[in-house]
Amino acid sequence: MKVSMLSDLQRLALAMVGALALSVSLPATAQEENPWKAGNYWNVTGIHVKDGGGLKYAQYLSAEWVKNQEYAKSQGWISDFMVLSNTHPREGEPNLYLVTIAASLPSSDEADKRGRMMREFNKSTVAQMQAQSAGRLDIREVGSQMQLRQLVLRK
Repeated sequence: MKVSMLSDLQRLALAMVGALALSVSLPATAQEENPWKAGNYWNVTGIHVKDGGGLKYAQYLSAEWVKNQEYAKSQGWISDFMVLSNTHPREGEPNLYLVTIAASLPSSDEADKRGRMMREFNKSTVAQMQAQSAGRLDIREVGSQMQLRQLVLRK
C-alpha cells in the first residue's frame, strides 16, 4: 500500500513540475511567433515588348487591360492592379510587369464562374479572346508568370 501511495505522490509532484514548466515556457513561445503573417497574393506577368510595339501595346493596356482589371476590381476579385516598367532590363528580362493583387485565390468552380462573367462583360467567346491574345504576338511576348505572397509585419 505504501508503494502505491508513493507512486501517487510522485505523479502529483511530476504534474506540478509539468504545470510550472508549461507556465514558464508560454512567454517563450509567444516570443518565438513569426513576426510576419501571410498577406495578399500578387500575380505578376512579365511582358517582353517587341521593337516598334511599345505604343500599340501601351494603347491596348490603357484601354482593354485596364477595363478588364477595373471590372475585376468592381467584382471584388482583386483589390488593385498596376503596370510596372523595368527601366533597366538585363538581357532576357521583361520590359513590363502586369500586376494584380488579390486577398485570396478562387476555387476551381469560382474561377470558372469568373471566366464566364468576364466573357459576358467583354461580349466574347473563349475562341475570340484567344484570337485577340494571338493578335498581340507581333507587339509583345509573355515571358513569365509568378504568383507571390505578400508578407505583412505583425504589429
